[in-house]
Amino acid sequence: MAGQFAGQDLSEIQFEENLGFGHITRETVIQQHIRPLAQTLFGDAATQQAILVLDGTYIYINKSGNFKFQRQSFSLHKGRPLVKPLVIVSTTGYFISVMGPYIAKNNDATILNHVMKTNIEDICNWVREEDIFVIDRGFRDSLDFLEEMGIQAQMPAFMTNGEK
Repeated sequence: MAGQFAGQDLSEIQFEENLGFGHITRETVIQQHIRPLAQTLFGDAATQQAILVLDGTYIYINKSGNFKFQRQSFSLHKGRPLVKPLVIVSTTGYFISVMGPYIAKNNDATILNHVMKTNIEDICNWVREEDIFVIDRGFRDSLDFLEEMGIQAQMPAFMTNGEK
């Protein structure tokens, strides 16, 4: 029953009721799901900006019997098979969307670039110029791309470039 859930074709199930950029408006996120501290630290009082926190995470999986998928899902970094979803939340912790899963060889920056370039879940129309993405160092290869799109990227600056 591949591609089925409870006897229903997965393509027919609507996941937009509680998750995804189609389930909540940008204005609702700004009004109800942005912490005042985040607005003070990252935002601009003159404009209404959506502040989103993005991070790639791991879901460990069992070894696959499919050789090709086993090779794609094995992470040399973690030493076991996994898939990587990209989680997007507001500063209150409210889940906006979970993109993916992606195979193990993709890093956070590659996943974010793919999501934005292919406009998954119509994200490019939801996010506007001057919105803020709070990201970690795993997204450093996406900084130029986000800047071209007009999105402000905020990243912890604990170490300078090249420092370990």
